[in-house]
Amino acid sequence: MGLAYLVFWLMPFTIDTYLEDNRWAHNWAFSVIILTVGAAWYRKSALSRSIAVVQSVMLPITASGSFDTLHCSFVTVAIAVAWGLVVAVERARKKPFLQDWMEKRSWNWANMHSMILCWLLLAHMSFVFLITRVPQEAGLSGASTRLGFLTNLPPEAGDFATWFFNIALLVWAMLAIGEQFRMGYNPQNKPWPRWSFWWVFVCMVAGTAGMGLNGLLH
Repeated sequence: MGLAYLVFWLMPFTIDTYLEDNRWAHNWAFSVIILTVGAAWYRKSALSRSIAVVQSVMLPITASGSFDTLHCSFVTVAIAVAWGLVVAVERARKKPFLQDWMEKRSWNWANMHSMILCWLLLAHMSFVFLITRVPQEAGLSGASTRLGFLTNLPPEAGDFATWFFNIALLVWAMLAIGEQFRMGYNPQNKPWPRWSFWWVFVCMVAGTAGMGLNGLLH
């Protein structure tokens, strides 16, 4: 999902959207964050998954509109590169960092709960939109198009793609957290849980359908 999201926002027509309004840069940050966290599932390592948690923290920071989202995007790319370097070194040395320093139970606990933290932080993309941005947007935009969080984020309360994707993402986060708890420490390194895996495609279809509806009605 993160890769598809990133590829879409690197297409020429979406680059044009950014050039018209640089506040749309938040989509680059969101996509890199989701891509990093998704990749972290496939690398069971306390250090690399801790980096994924740091990456996830960037999502509510970016979604808050408190900072220039292009700068946030650069930070997420730097964290993603750091994650990739750690994974590459771990594979080269054929052993994850910190594994020899931690008891097996602590190692498993860190690997499991780091992913749960990631899922919770990803859900903040939906929480911030539905609980903060939508209720406040009308009041802010009535005073100025660039006031409060609208300084760094575009108005999206009337954007069907944003609504559909965020609602679908919230359901996905609940599925992922529930399946992670049921799976537990996953000592057998089972593949991604079934329901949350397939719901990823629902998220992508929901966002695409919303864009289609935007095109028809706007």
